[in-house]
Amino acid sequence: MRLNKYLAQNLQISRRNADEKIAAGHVKINNEKASVGTIVNEHDVVEVDGQEIKSRTKHEYYKFYKPKGFICSHEKQGDSPLIFDLIGKEYLKFGGRLDKESEGLMLLSTDGDWLNSIFNAKNKVTKKYIIKIKSPLPKGIKFKQNINHNGEVLKISNYKLINKYTYEVALKTGKNHEIRRIFRFNNLKIISLKRNRIGKYSLKELSPGDLVKINVNE
Repeated sequence: MRLNKYLAQNLQISRRNADEKIAAGHVKINNEKASVGTIVNEHDVVEVDGQEIKSRTKHEYYKFYKPKGFICSHEKQGDSPLIFDLIGKEYLKFGGRLDKESEGLMLLSTDGDWLNSIFNAKNKVTKKYIIKIKSPLPKGIKFKQNINHNGEVLKISNYKLINKYTYEVALKTGKNHEIRRIFRFNNLKIISLKRNRIGKYSLKELSPGDLVKINVNE
């Protein structure tokens, strides 16, 4: 494991902050000053400012209601706020990135393998979304849920009309802006996009900005 990842997991800091500590000479491995990019294993003794850092044995798992207007990133991008500006806990990894204008359910954890098991497209975990549009399809025009856009196959696995302005759609993939591109292809302008379910996890009683610890073994 890379040293910055090890420190991020066990000190509850971001990898960037971990690299800053390493570069500033605050970190030693086996009593030798560490350098950025170093690999550590379970036999190494890692110290920060003379204090040994023990590996965390218990992972953390959370549901998060991402509000509209926030960016899913650990790195600042212009003046836009990050989800970690809202929740802290920069050591967490996230799965199911939502774009700035979208809202809804995300999963965050220290357990990258768990996140990968859910968000790797090969595992085909269903994600559900509520989409509100500005104007409905004209009569007689069928909604195209599978399209080819710039040589890339995009697919909504299932959808239903809640009313003529609101769709519930399901994805088993997760390509970049997949829903927005499909709706744009159908000449439908999205005014809101909210993810309300990822596999067995749902928004339930969450409000925008809420971060709730979950038990993944339930």
